[in-house]
Amino acid sequence: MKKHIIYIVLVAVLCTSCHDWLDEKIYTQPTSEYIVSTPAGMASAVLAMYYKDREIFRNNDDSETILWMNMLIGDDITYCRAGEGIPQFGRYENLLPTTPSVARLWKQQYAMIGYANMVIAAADKVDMTDPVAIQAVAEARVFRAHAYLRLIQRYDNIYLTTRVTTPENVNDSVAYLPAAAEDVYALMDEDLDYAIDHLAWTTTQPGRFTQGLARLLRAKSAAWQGKWQECADQINAIEQSGVYALLSDPREVFDAADLNHSEAILVSQWSKSTGGWFTNTTTNTNSGHRMCIHCTPQYNQERGMLIDYASGGYPWGRIFPNQYLLSLYDQAHDTRYTAYYKTAWTYNNPDNLPRGRHVGDTLIATTQSQYLNVHPMCTKYNDSYTKASPTDNQSFKDIIVYRLPDAYILGCEAYIHLGRQDSAAYYYNKTYTRAGNAAETQPITIDMLADEQARELAMEGDRWNFLKREKMLVKQVQKHGGEYVYSERFNRELNCDTIIRNNVSEFHNRWPIPQAQRDIMHTFPQNPGY
Repeated sequence: MKKHIIYIVLVAVLCTSCHDWLDEKIYTQPTSEYIVSTPAGMASAVLAMYYKDREIFRNNDDSETILWMNMLIGDDITYCRAGEGIPQFGRYENLLPTTPSVARLWKQQYAMIGYANMVIAAADKVDMTDPVAIQAVAEARVFRAHAYLRLIQRYDNIYLTTRVTTPENVNDSVAYLPAAAEDVYALMDEDLDYAIDHLAWTTTQPGRFTQGLARLLRAKSAAWQGKWQECADQINAIEQSGVYALLSDPREVFDAADLNHSEAILVSQWSKSTGGWFTNTTTNTNSGHRMCIHCTPQYNQERGMLIDYASGGYPWGRIFPNQYLLSLYDQAHDTRYTAYYKTAWTYNNPDNLPRGRHVGDTLIATTQSQYLNVHPMCTKYNDSYTKASPTDNQSFKDIIVYRLPDAYILGCEAYIHLGRQDSAAYYYNKTYTRAGNAAETQPITIDMLADEQARELAMEGDRWNFLKREKMLVKQVQKHGGEYVYSERFNRELNCDTIIRNNVSEFHNRWPIPQAQRDIMHTFPQNPGY
């Protein structure tokens, strides 16, 4: 049985007032002085940060959309349907300063920064020859760098702080102004360099940060700065470490409850028994995440269909791969097409079959609404392992945040920019040939890499960032966003969602600054276009 991190609730770590972006509950045990003045206390605070960081994958108590889903939409390869404002957000017409989801990412990441600042500052009060303290500071620095990376990727203009909020300074006047990007990256790189120097490559506790993660984030930081040799150096270090290896079959990557395998670099740990949950304060029961049901269409709305594991389990039908994404695969050779997606449904309910149909027959859509009910789905979040029944709407399956293909795609990107085709092809073909394709021998271009990035990493949270970094976001969304299907069965075009193509503009390369946060930070400007 794997050893999970046992997450504890962060206790008495930040004093709060009108600084809403640092709004956290205050608990009584242990004391804040214990947290900030002892290695054991620092370690406890860091463990609690893992718990807090996992919020990005769950539905919030106030029914705001989960942050991870917001990271998956608004690009050229996904199609969004109903539920909780997701379609409007993903199609840009509701990407506004007042949109709750816009504020959630900002608040959650700044909360992580606040916790990290507290632990890092504690280094001045403890014996920093203590390995427990060193580990705590290294992990806190990764948390801080990761939070700033997420913020600058989405908002561009962000507030930079290393300040620890205390009872003495909580009401001090602060001039909230956007930081220079180079200052943000400088702090990130300083944090990650420290982590690289002090974190081990491996850990006995799945989910804990490692040197491999620190190097991957350092490479991402370099890529956003256009420092492509630095980016390549970090990817090469990961490749040469011997710690990670691609699984032989893409089908093995996501088809398990425990995803802490050889190609995983960071896995969010979920468990019913070892602290991998959130507590539902209303029912006092364990609460998991709902990624699997968000990605499963409402096939049970069709006659002859019952909810079962093979069909994806309980369906909500929020976000799907679009036909453009599926068209990028060589369906005859690329094993990822069947490993990562379900594209056909078969009747499984003998008591409610349409006339002339039998159990095991393929359900063929003949109307637009029927097509949407059996839309192709991404199976990366499917869970037949941790749910007691297929009708459960909570999952405790681990979630891969970063894996080795992230590094390979980034390495290829770096070498394309460096004009090193030999090395670009080396990293490109790692994932391309693993999937059963013949090695690519022609020069690798950014457009080719964009296709491979989609094929390998679709719906894993980095597509929007990749397109933005390569200045392709608006062009790709205008060309391919939403869903477009032509079928002779319907004898017409199915324009399921063209809104995103018509709405996206250049200013959407960054999210708006949340208005509620600007009301607090009175001097902070809004991003152009909003």
